[in-house]
Amino acid sequence: MPAKKQQIVIPANATSFTKDYYGLKVIDKDGERIGSIADMAITMGEEFPKVSSIVVSVKVKLSLLGSAKFEAIVPWRMVKYCDDREMKLGVCYSELKPGKLGNDELQFKKHIMDQQIVDNEGRKLLRVNDVKLKAMAGNLRLVGVEVGVKGLLYRLGAGRRLERLADRFNVKLMENIIMWDLVSQFDREMNRIKLVISQEMLKDLMNL
Repeated sequence: MPAKKQQIVIPANATSFTKDYYGLKVIDKDGERIGSIADMAITMGEEFPKVSSIVVSVKVKLSLLGSAKFEAIVPWRMVKYCDDREMKLGVCYSELKPGKLGNDELQFKKHIMDQQIVDNEGRKLLRVNDVKLKAMAGNLRLVGVEVGVKGLLYRLGAGRRLERLADRFNVKLMENIIMWDLVSQFDREMNRIKLVISQEMLKDLMNL
């Protein structure tokens, strides 16, 4: 009888790349801290693409010379679990290599965030401030992009502080999310994301 595939444990309430994953501590299978999450990558081809790789900023121990850093590419299958404090890998520190992402993989921070969003006629709309994610059956999927002020505040490092202040005064910081299934084309060369709908339809959907 084949062994049952173990699902990766991911917190269901972690939905923002910038707020919940970027900079998160990464430990190896022995519990040693090896670095932090610098980026995540998806493989295109699905309506809501799965996270396929983690880019980890790894701190290299150089004894008398101190330390240095390199970015290791860790396939998602090597992730054991993740919570709001750390991500644990199922491999040892010594097994991590710089590696290389596939040609069909897109990184959140490098390729998607800050990209120009245009409507189906090429008219400029907004820019991506954050990436929205959802845990599904042991996978982490890209479900949308955040184009409002909330995502921007987290990128500037002020998000948590302002959320606490908003909670204190019973004010809700709204998110403006464009679902990924509205994307018809990702143009890496032109640095833009093209939607399947018009500017007017998007305004109606988002109550802009």
